[in-house]
Amino acid sequence: MILRINELQEKCRIILNAVDSNSFSTLTDTLELVSDNGLLEMNVTNKEYFVSVKLPVNNEDRIKATVNASLFLKLISKITTDTVELDVVDNNLTIVGNGRYKIPLIYDGTSLLELPRININNVTINFDIDGNILTGINKYNSRQLAVGIISKPVQKLYYVDEQGAITFTSGACVNKFTLNTPVRMLLNNKLVKMFNLFKGITVKFSMGYDPISEDIIQTKVRFETDNVIITAILSCDDSLLSSVPVKAIRGRAFSTYDNSVVINKNELIQTIDRLMLFPAGNSNKLYSKFEFYKDSVKIYDTSSENNELVYFNNEIDIESPYSTMLDLNDVKTVLDGFSEQYINLCFGDHQAVVISSGNIYNVIPEVVAV
Repeated sequence: MILRINELQEKCRIILNAVDSNSFSTLTDTLELVSDNGLLEMNVTNKEYFVSVKLPVNNEDRIKATVNASLFLKLISKITTDTVELDVVDNNLTIVGNGRYKIPLIYDGTSLLELPRININNVTINFDIDGNILTGINKYNSRQLAVGIISKPVQKLYYVDEQGAITFTSGACVNKFTLNTPVRMLLNNKLVKMFNLFKGITVKFSMGYDPISEDIIQTKVRFETDNVIITAILSCDDSLLSSVPVKAIRGRAFSTYDNSVVINKNELIQTIDRLMLFPAGNSNKLYSKFEFYKDSVKIYDTSSENNELVYFNNEIDIESPYSTMLDLNDVKTVLDGFSEQYINLCFGDHQAVVISSGNIYNVIPEVVAV
């Protein structure tokens, strides 16, 4: 089989995102290549998900090989010839490009290893999703898992329903969007990371429930485009879904606060970057003071020895300064996720501040009101 190297390299870059390099199982570093009916499929799995990337080919040549994923993908990425030839010879996948290379086939006993598929036998939900919604979950909600405190397993997961997506630690990120059909699910980080494959394209979504015993039912989902199919088993049940305080988090994010200001995001980040250069006067003190006035906010370093003023784009009706303590790292991480120049900041209830832009709302808890 002869392929254009640029087309094969593009598909290899896609499938590389699905190789679970953090797993200790050799199965996760295994790549399956199968061609039939003018399509070459490249498949990988980690038993929780099965990913298939398709490449149209201009011939009816057939090939079937199972090889080490890292070796194959790295080799293909370094080939500089216009075309590459793939062939199965004896017990090897032979690759001809800048030179001639052999990668041993992987067997299960005496038969070529076939990766275990994940199929949805009882599909109950089907609808289309804008791929930008999925990439937005990865871009914005993922940041919440890097800040705050995680005390429960469910806080490592992404809650998604027809109203949007939520991730929460000691704070929360609320991603507001609308899906065509009611749905509730919890997704893990490995699956969400692959949502970057769907930027700017429509994705066919399927969901179903397959019994594996009298007492156990597996929830499965599929995200499908013309060239990429991801099928996954979700590690969640009704009790885990119900443990997400959805109503309380959205209530906090969408609440009407006493004060709402518009701030230049870049100026705020630059101020925080400078203040974070100063070490804390007390190593146990992890938070910084924010003092809000009618036209600006004064931000201190963690020792309260140094400060800067950042001015608002609007003035607010506030009789006396509003003071609180926030984690500078949390605020900066949230701000770094926005591409817009200006963000909204709401405050006033001595519980939390909400930083938002567009459909993304980040809840940052206040630690001490002073």
